[in-house]
Amino acid sequence: MRSVSLSIATLVLSLFIFSNGHASTTYKWVDSTGNVVYSQHPPAEGIKFERIQTMAPSRSSSKPSSSGSSSSARDSILKDKAEKDKNALVQKEMEKNAAEREKNCKLAKEAMRFYQVQRRWKDKDGNVQSLEDDERLKKLEEAKQQVADFCS
Repeated sequence: MRSVSLSIATLVLSLFIFSNGHASTTYKWVDSTGNVVYSQHPPAEGIKFERIQTMAPSRSSSKPSSSGSSSSARDSILKDKAEKDKNALVQKEMEKNAAEREKNCKLAKEAMRFYQVQRRWKDKDGNVQSLEDDERLKKLEEAKQQVADFCS
């Protein structure tokens, strides 16, 4: 009779182990010194314990599960940092471009005023220079186009 009970217990235990291959049971209890203990085996009789169902790690995966999650978290952090750096670089370039546009706008407005008013001017050597009206009008139209491009 005892061997039959032992055989049945072994059969039930093996069925439990093989049918629950994807899940694992962990036991949690507090020992006599007040420390919380986690184990795959239940404590001795008379000690209150709690059963915790956990997922067993996949055996088909080539990566350990603990480094997989930390790796994806690390990848996420690195991606966020790269995105932030990229955004900072873009912002810096936009500020640089805005300053350049402002400078070009100012120069275009000065050129437009010059060609609207001046027909003659002195160069750096003190010689008087002049433009024919058709050349001056052409330069004036170019300056107006630059004002439209840079000052809008």
